[in-house]
Amino acid sequence: MICTPGSPAQEVGLGLGAQAGERRLAAVLREAGFSHVRRATKTPFNIIVEARP
Repeated sequence: MICTPGSPAQEVGLGLGAQAGERRLAAVLREAGFSHVRRATKTPFNIIVEARP
């Protein structure tokens, strides 16, 4: 999720980055095959998401 500048150059080109939000990130992770997705913690600047197969 860190490499936003490289994403638009790829076929999908989602460019999610830091502004994607928790719901969108969870949707992308579930689409990628992770069945367990949850917010591990949150700060005023970061969301830490845990994803398990």
